[in-house]
Amino acid sequence: MSRLSKLLGKPKEVEIQGEKLLFKPLTVKDIDLIMDLESESKRATAMKKIIAKTLKEAVPDATDEEIDSVAIENFAQLTDAIMEVNGLKDVPQGKNRQTIPQAFGQESK
Repeated sequence: MSRLSKLLGKPKEVEIQGEKLLFKPLTVKDIDLIMDLESESKRATAMKKIIAKTLKEAVPDATDEEIDSVAIENFAQLTDAIMEVNGLKDVPQGKNRQTIPQAFGQESK
């Protein structure tokens, strides 16, 4: 491993409705998704892709259909955990400089 190994993100275990999942942070190859969160017109699609990618990495044997069927009631917990594992929990985003969770109707904790 090179010196860049120090820059790799650290996964975080989260619990959602009693299920423990290991969420891995996004990487440089996912920067387009992160940047799309700033665009109001692209935000929903970007968040959907981020959630799907994160869940697929946490549960590799999950089917796309299962991932698409995860109840929206879990949205707040999912987005909060994803933003936290990616170090974006309180990073201002978008024109009005809200944090990403605030833009989705969540309060920063």
